[in-house]
Amino acid sequence: MLPTPATASEAHLGSVVDRSPFQLQALLAHAQCPRADRCIASSNRIDLRGMFVVQRSFAASPSKSVVYAELNEQLAGLLAGERDGLANTANMAALLNEALPDLNWVGFYFLRGGELVLGPFQGKVACVRIALGRGVCGTAAAQRRTLIVPDVHAFPGHIACDAASRSELVLPLLKEGELLGVLDLDSPLPERFDQLDADGLTRALQLLLASSDMSTLIALEQRS
Repeated sequence: MLPTPATASEAHLGSVVDRSPFQLQALLAHAQCPRADRCIASSNRIDLRGMFVVQRSFAASPSKSVVYAELNEQLAGLLAGERDGLANTANMAALLNEALPDLNWVGFYFLRGGELVLGPFQGKVACVRIALGRGVCGTAAAQRRTLIVPDVHAFPGHIACDAASRSELVLPLLKEGELLGVLDLDSPLPERFDQLDADGLTRALQLLLASSDMSTLIALEQRS
């Protein structure tokens, strides 16, 4: 169990942190922080206190742009000093899952052998391979554009990996014009995502790609 915060202001935070301590384990290992409720942002540490403020503010504040600015500041701290693409996509998926409300799945698919193959994610067991042009993920990859789907049941060819999903947001991973894969977010709520979500997550992907060596995640034939 994490230590109980000493002050009244930290007590509210403590209830949030104590709610899911095991989900913080990977973040704490990277941050090398002795206490979750005392973590301070630096070049190689993530401010977990700030991260949970983002999570609470999202539901209370109408300004998603502010929320995503705070989230991306946390992401930049998490990625600082680490170049491994697999590690960074895994941590980014965990951060988004913790910080953003009303998600039931978030993760990456990478382009390999002409199809999308499952990468790091948070959520239920997922479809492993998706053909280009099929479903929301395959369509976003084939068209190389972000897709905001208010109602997945109305999307032609939707792949129902989780029957609870009602809306979806998929963003392509593009580096120097090359398609690397997609970031996929699902929600059990209809109309969960809008352009502000797309804009905030586009910035998050820019941070990821600028900070990471993604070469090991690309199929050999794509690099030849």
